[in-house]
Amino acid sequence: MRGRPEISLKRLSVLATATMLAAVGMGVTAAPASAGPIGPCTSLRSFNLEFRTGGDDLRGNSEVIVWLRTTSGTMELQHVWGRFADHTSASRLVTFQNPNWAVNSCTITGVSVRMASHPEWHETADNWNMDGFALQGYSSTGTYGYSLSRNSANKRFTAGSPWWHATE
Repeated sequence: MRGRPEISLKRLSVLATATMLAAVGMGVTAAPASAGPIGPCTSLRSFNLEFRTGGDDLRGNSEVIVWLRTTSGTMELQHVWGRFADHTSASRLVTFQNPNWAVNSCTITGVSVRMASHPEWHETADNWNMDGFALQGYSSTGTYGYSLSRNSANKRFTAGSPWWHATE
């Protein structure tokens, strides 16, 4: 004799609902990253950098160096110095290393981030957990012209692994 079909249908319905909810939940937690020009191509001169730190801080004597990757090469932004405490977000407004430089928003292909540790005599090299990163670019008049964000960068910077790259 077979089992009751209504119980099997209930179980199948519950399983299908749970699978659908799990898929929707994954879509929310693993939302796609965004990158690209906002509006028409714009000459960008300054950038807001946002770093989300996880369970290991960036020390005050360590720095983060960000390069814009473009169709014609890389352009170094001003360096950002820590301290970024555990489980916090930090924002910094920067320009290029040479404040006379500019970049066309339509030529950006990604970013490269490098942690440079400068340990004191009593410290080992710094480690840092970056859980999220965002960059917004602005023209000389303050027009918002570019955005790149990675909500789940999940990069552990160490002396042996100091680089992180993101592309569009």
